[in-house]
Amino acid sequence: MNKESSLACHVLSRSGLPLARKLAKGLAARPWPAPFGRSVRRCVISAPARFAEDGVQPFLRLGDFLAREYRGYAGHVFVGAAGIAVRALAPLLTHKSADPPVLVLDAAGRFVISLLSGHWGGGNALARHVAGLLAATTVITTASDAAQCGEKNCPAIDLLARDAGLRILDWDTLPKAQAALLEGRSLRLWDPCFALPLAAPPHFERLPGGETDPPAGSDAVYPTVTAHWRFIPPGPGILRLAVPGLCVGIGCRKNLEPEEVPTAIEELFSEHGLELRAVAALATVTEKKEDASIRRAMEKLNVPLYDFSANALSRCPAPHPSTAAGKRFACPPFSVCEAAALRCAGRLGGPAWLLLPKRVIRRRVTLAVALASSASNNGGQA
Repeated sequence: MNKESSLACHVLSRSGLPLARKLAKGLAARPWPAPFGRSVRRCVISAPARFAEDGVQPFLRLGDFLAREYRGYAGHVFVGAAGIAVRALAPLLTHKSADPPVLVLDAAGRFVISLLSGHWGGGNALARHVAGLLAATTVITTASDAAQCGEKNCPAIDLLARDAGLRILDWDTLPKAQAALLEGRSLRLWDPCFALPLAAPPHFERLPGGETDPPAGSDAVYPTVTAHWRFIPPGPGILRLAVPGLCVGIGCRKNLEPEEVPTAIEELFSEHGLELRAVAALATVTEKKEDASIRRAMEKLNVPLYDFSANALSRCPAPHPSTAAGKRFACPPFSVCEAAALRCAGRLGGPAWLLLPKRVIRRRVTLAVALASSASNNGGQA
């Protein structure tokens, strides 16, 4: 069973079991289109052991059970009192960017309450979906969903960022920016890549300037929103969004220490003013895909690793082909890291540009960075 594509339903009284089974049946027929491309169609029901029936996971203590299971599922539904859910979950919560969404249903199935991770985690959308399955009333209390900015609904900045595939760097600044919109103000927006959707205006005032002219900042009460793949210094007046359009191609020696590739990437990005959270993926030749140091970089950056055959890489034009690489793989001269970066960035959509040609770091790691056209305006020249 893939828990990450499943919903957990915790039934707190015997009378709630029929509702949980109705939810499971409805979800199987109409899956929830969860954030980040997941489709959730399975509902795993749990209940206290004293009345758990066949097909229901039994637990003795709800808190202990959740400590093991909370992080594994795409979302959680409690059938019972909201207070019990709050007390059981409180020790497990970390941050809205990481906590799975949580709903609470009354045993009669009249109300669906979005309790946690309403925006980024998709809790509000899940509540609406579940309410549709059960013919229930949705209860959503997040301010941006209830408020009006002028004549139009106030946009939720984290939803705009999430749906555009952007990564929020300054979660502590987000409430101030959202509050400004709730007050009817327009936020300044520096987004030369046009990464935020066109639906963002009129709540944002686009700032002029090229890709190398980030704003000086704003005040802490009404922050400026920035969106880019370059490193923007943090500050109390800036809400930074990383645009994940960078692909790092990697070539390396054998038997590296685990931290050598991650450290090399950090050094390269620091030297050239690139944002680490803007890395969309890593790439290398197939023979290197199991290298421990490359795998460690993938884990630290929390991005996928793509591998390409030497033959495929040798057919990719790159400015600095290596005769040694060609001889090793019995191919024409080619650059492992440059070709891998370009191939990888091409997967993100459209043409790709080599932002940084290959650089040798400490004679052990060779890196190149390519930029996907979807993350740049006018090619994103370095």
